[in-house]
This record gives sequence, C-alpha cells and structure tokens, in this order.
Amino acid sequence: MTTINPTASTTAPAPAFKGKSKIAEFVAKKIIPEANKLTPEQAFMEQVAGMSCAASTPDKEMLKNIVMRETALGHFDFVKGINEFLSRNEAKNIYKK
Repeated sequence: MTTINPTASTTAPAPAFKGKSKIAEFVAKKIIPEANKLTPEQAFMEQVAGMSCAASTPDKEMLKNIVMRETALGHFDFVKGINEFLSRNEAKNIYKK
C-alpha cells in the first residue's frame, strides 16, 4: 500500500515586470488626456447635457457607446448626468409595477 504525503515545496515567486511604473506613468501623462477643470456651473451644464442625451437616445447599445467614448475623453460630468437620468428613470419604472 502506498500513501501520498504532501511535500512542502517552496516555489520562488516570479520576478515582477520592472517597467510597470514607467508604463503607468507614460499612460497617465501621454495617452489619457488631462481632464479639463470645470467651474461648478460648467459641471452642472455637462450633467444636464448628459441627462438630455440619455433621454433622447432610445437605443441602449448606442448609449453604452456614448458612455464609453465620453469616459475615455475624460468627460465625467457628462457621464454622471447619464447615470443620474438612468437611475431615476429605472426607479420610476420599478414603482409603476
């Protein structure tokens, strides 16, 4: 009869990629555009524009593409408006049932 005994094996951790901090720094500075500093009034106007875009776009797939594009461009207030409209709209639909 043979028994299988677990053996304690130590595995050396693989060396981490040493250039990751340089790549992250490059992406943060060069590829991702700087977000514009908006005044509170401009930020509110962007949110309202996002809400109106969400209200006028019936196709969910097209709205998803708009959100992805605006997020990539750094227009987070616009996306915040879309999210706010969708959350309020869905909450209304839940209470109608």
